[in-house]
Order: sequence, then C-alpha cells, then structure tokens
Amino acid sequence: MNALSVAQFEQLKDQALIIDTRQTEAFTEGFVPGSVSLGLGNYFVEWISALIPTDTPLLFVAEAEDVADTYEALQTLGYSNIKGHLDGGFAAWQAAGKRIDMVIDVTTEELALDLPFDPKLMLVDVRSVEEFDRGHVKNAENLPLTQIINPLQIAQLDEDSNIYVYCGGGYRSVVACSIMKKEGFHNVRNILGGFDALKETGNIPLEGLKKK
Repeated sequence: MNALSVAQFEQLKDQALIIDTRQTEAFTEGFVPGSVSLGLGNYFVEWISALIPTDTPLLFVAEAEDVADTYEALQTLGYSNIKGHLDGGFAAWQAAGKRIDMVIDVTTEELALDLPFDPKLMLVDVRSVEEFDRGHVKNAENLPLTQIINPLQIAQLDEDSNIYVYCGGGYRSVVACSIMKKEGFHNVRNILGGFDALKETGNIPLEGLKKK
C-alpha cells in the first residue's frame, strides 16, 4: 500500500483518475476536485467494472478503515496501475487548505418547489433504459450512467441548465454528478433517495408507470 502525502497526491493527480470510495453522503459534502465517487460497498464492484478500464492509472481517497479493503477490491478486479492513496484521507486534504468541490443534495420536496418556477431546470435520469421505461419523472432526459462516462454523451447536456440528477435509490446519481463535475458541469444537484423517493412524494408529475 502506497500512502501519499497531500503534496505527493497533488503532484500525481493530473496523471491518474481519482476515485473516492467514501459513502455518497460524505462525498457530496466535500471531495478532492476531479474525483469520481464510487462508494465501497454493495455496488462498488459492479460500477467500477462497468465504468473504468482496468489499465487506468488510479489514485484513491478512502476512510482510514477502508484503505486495505479498497486495495484488495481493486487488485482482485485486475486494477494493477494503482498509484496510491491519500494518507489521512479527505480530512488531510481539507486540513492542508486545498481547494475542494461538493455536490448539492436536494430532497424530493425541494425539487417539487423548484420544478414549476425554474425554466432552466433539467432533469436527468441515469437509470437504465429498461428502468426508465417502467416509469420516470415527466420531461426527464434518460442518460444511463454507463453512457455518461462517454464524453460524446455527456456533451449533450446544457452547461447553462440547472441539472438535477436521480437514479433508483441514490448511489448512481452521485457517481453521475461526480463525473459531470469532473467534465466541467458544475451546476448539478443530486436528488436524495432517487426514483424510489420521487414516487412517494406525491406532487411530482410522473409518466410511464405500469399500473398493477
């Protein structure tokens, strides 16, 4: 395991992809600019495998107790070009006074208030086409997470829009927001709870729902 000081990490960060394996709630509150959120847990293997080629040079940020597990998971999946991890994690980066980025979390109730009054609001559903077809928020654009990693696909987004992102339960939307931020789309918001929460809100227009 290669523990890197803040200075060493900063020197290498433009030569590698930074992944942040903290949980989504911690990531949205602050992260190293350019990081991609891939929280360690049930979805980590599926989504890092789907999004990031195994020969990609990697740096990572993790909670102290997750550093060894992150190395093990990456190596088991065949990621051999691991440059190291940030010693002390995100707290060390923050304590050093380095620039940070964040993602704004919004509740479904806040979205319901914004929808009628924001002409620049753009809803992006990052679930699969199959999930989208079973029901989605009215006027949402479907841009599956597997496509967002493609620069040609993400270029479809309007930089001037207020982009609100949702998935099924809240993991993929944070991954998507982090990729959008990395690619220069900074006016993005993560909808907490995803489509599961949106269905329960009651005052957000939905379409395509299959009636039982």
